[in-house]
Amino acid sequence: MEHPAADGSTLCTIEDAERGLERREFFFVYQPKVRVQENRLTGFESLLRWRHPSRGVLTPHLFIHLVEDSPLTGRFTEFVVTEAARTLVDWNARGYDTPSLAVNLPSSEVGQPSLANKLSALLGTHSINPSRLQIEITESTDPGSIELLASGIESIKASGVRVAIDDFGSGYWSLAVLHRLGVDTLKLDRKLLCDIQKNANSKVVVETLVQLGQRLGMQVVIEGVETPEQFAWVSTIARIDCQGYYISAPIENEQIDKFVAESRFVRNAFTQKTDRVAPDSFVGSSAARRRAGQ
Repeated sequence: MEHPAADGSTLCTIEDAERGLERREFFFVYQPKVRVQENRLTGFESLLRWRHPSRGVLTPHLFIHLVEDSPLTGRFTEFVVTEAARTLVDWNARGYDTPSLAVNLPSSEVGQPSLANKLSALLGTHSINPSRLQIEITESTDPGSIELLASGIESIKASGVRVAIDDFGSGYWSLAVLHRLGVDTLKLDRKLLCDIQKNANSKVVVETLVQLGQRLGMQVVIEGVETPEQFAWVSTIARIDCQGYYISAPIENEQIDKFVAESRFVRNAFTQKTDRVAPDSFVGSSAARRRAGQ
C-alpha cells in the first residue's frame, strides 16, 4: 500500500477529479472488521484513494468535497459499486465467500429511488449474495431530507443489501432520528474512543450507544481501535465488531491473502486455507499502526 500524500495544501479541482476517474487513478484499500469475542474476521470497509499524478496518493478528505453534490456524484457511485461487485467476485474465486464488503456513499445517492434496482441488477449479474454488500452513509455530512433518506434505505434493505450509519457521534444526526432510518449497522466514530482510558464518562457514552444500537436491532461497530489498551477494553463488550489500526491499517486487495495468513481473527472466516506462516503477527504490529490514516 502506498502512503497517502502528506501535503494537501494545494486543492484539487473538479476537472482534476473527472480526469482522474477517466484515467482510472482512483483505487481502493480495505480495512478489516473483527468480531472480537468470537475471534473472527467479519468483513472489510472499502476506502477510496486517488493516485494523483503530481500529488501522490490522496485520501478522501482532500477531494471528496469535490464529488459530493456535483455532476460527478453519480459517476463515482457507479464506479464505487461496480468495483465492489468485482472485488466480491474476486474474493469468491479465491475462496473468501463469507466476509462482507462495505462501501461509502453520500446520503444524496442513498436517497435516490433508482439505487436499489441498480444494486440488485449489478449483484444479480455477478451472482453475488446481496447481504455481503453494505452501504455506509457518513454522519459527518448533511443528510438532507430524512424522509427521502429513510425511503432509500428501506428500498436498499428490501433488495438484500445492508445499510450502515458511519461515524455516528461526529456530526449531523441526533438520537431522535436514529430509529427512523432503520439501518442494519451503527458505526461509532473513532473520536468517541480517543480518551477511553483517561475519562470514565467516555466509557459510559460508548457503552450506552452500544446498548442503544443493539436494542434497536443493529450490529454495532466501534471504530478507531489503535492501542492495546483500547483493544482490551472493547474486547469486554459482547456482540460488537471493531475496526482500527491496532488490528490493521487499510490494505490493498493483493495483501488480503497475507492478512488472512497472519491474522488471529480469521478462524471460520473464510473457506480458503493457507499454509503460510509469518514470523510476526500482522495484527497489532507497529508497522501496521505506523501506516498512514484514512
